[in-house]
Amino acid sequence: MAAPEEEAAAAAAAEAGDGNGDGDGDEAALKRLEELVKELYNYRDRLPQGENPDPAANEPGAALAEEMEKTLRLMEEVHVSPQGRGRALLLRAQALGVSPEGGIRAEQTLSRAVKLEPGLVPAWTRLGEELWRRGELDRARACFAGALAHGEDAEARRLLSMALRAGGALREGLAQAEAAVRCAPNDGRSWYVLGNAYVSLFFAGGQSPEAARRALGAYAQAERVDPEATNNPDLHLNRATLLQYQERFGAALEGLGRAAALAPEWEEPRRRHAQLLDFLTRLCGLLANRGKLRGKRRRGLEGPVSPAHLGSLAGPGGPRPSSILSLRPGPNPRRVLLGRVIFSLTPEDGVPYTVGVADGTGAVAAVTVYNAAPSWGVLVGDALAVPDPHLCLHQHQHQGKSFSFSGLRVPSPLALLVNGRRPPGPALAPARLALRTAPGPAGQSQPAPPP
Repeated sequence: MAAPEEEAAAAAAAEAGDGNGDGDGDEAALKRLEELVKELYNYRDRLPQGENPDPAANEPGAALAEEMEKTLRLMEEVHVSPQGRGRALLLRAQALGVSPEGGIRAEQTLSRAVKLEPGLVPAWTRLGEELWRRGELDRARACFAGALAHGEDAEARRLLSMALRAGGALREGLAQAEAAVRCAPNDGRSWYVLGNAYVSLFFAGGQSPEAARRALGAYAQAERVDPEATNNPDLHLNRATLLQYQERFGAALEGLGRAAALAPEWEEPRRRHAQLLDFLTRLCGLLANRGKLRGKRRRGLEGPVSPAHLGSLAGPGGPRPSSILSLRPGPNPRRVLLGRVIFSLTPEDGVPYTVGVADGTGAVAAVTVYNAAPSWGVLVGDALAVPDPHLCLHQHQHQGKSFSFSGLRVPSPLALLVNGRRPPGPALAPARLALRTAPGPAGQSQPAPPP
């Protein structure tokens, strides 16, 4: 690996060129540089993707770094005029960006490029990406804004949107994503970033159904305008996250499976696909077996529940106690379901906290409770009242398996009554979400080759 001093000298040589010419021969020289960079990225994409490459051994990472240095030496032999120096430095930085070994040197080269040619927008965006990788989020945002100061650019808008959201500025990030779509309405990447912006706003902004609808619409539009978007594993995973939260389990499983197929080296979609299948299988089994209760205890918990457990909901003017079978799909205002807890089930990722309830008439349902603190829960035998129950008759099929059950979705544990009392305030925990990207060339954690 070249030392920073050597890289500075090489970049300075690239700036100096041969000192002659008016730029007439630059197109051929720059085309040659582009070809070298593309060959380097093609080499990267052909390397085996080991899960834990050992940099000390002759693993893909070491081979890529060696190929990068070889490419850089070839690029030094190509000379450009002063007019083409900025673009030559940008291409050199793209070559350096192929491997983590070149990160600092790429940043130095890009800094030279924007000083030499301030209007070179791609150099600003690349510099911002390099700074972001090093955790310098404020400087990265400044670079993306610097790119936009020299002209409208969809990529700079997209990156600025992501950087703003990473810093918690969700509304500002959404505005930049919307601007990216206006700038490039036929670019699936802009619609994908807009979808992510709405998903972030959904989870941080009160879980608005409108934000969820707009997120799903943006993802669908990304696929409509850009066939390549259908091959984006990040899109499928992030959309599946939202679909799972909406309890559209069949569609969520399809999305997770698609993400896993597109990025076979990525563990997260495979793990989450297996977890969701396991959750649905266990849930249906527990409902069918009444929580594995037997004999006298089962008969006791399946019997009627005293109206005294309605607590503050009891009496004239309160909601009407209703059985599961008397509820209609969707919202049931001015009604309350009162039953006994026959089991509880917590998925591996903790969401949703799920309770099986028997209503005293022989029917059972799954109550999925969202935004519950990890320390909160109910016990088998507790009386559970669900005011204004929202009923969903789940019927999902995936990979030859069927999952059918009645479900009641509850947005907060504070909406329930347990043994006639509201849970305490600390039972509530806000939903949190981290949008994911696939590792390696399939995702956004590595730079793409030049267009």
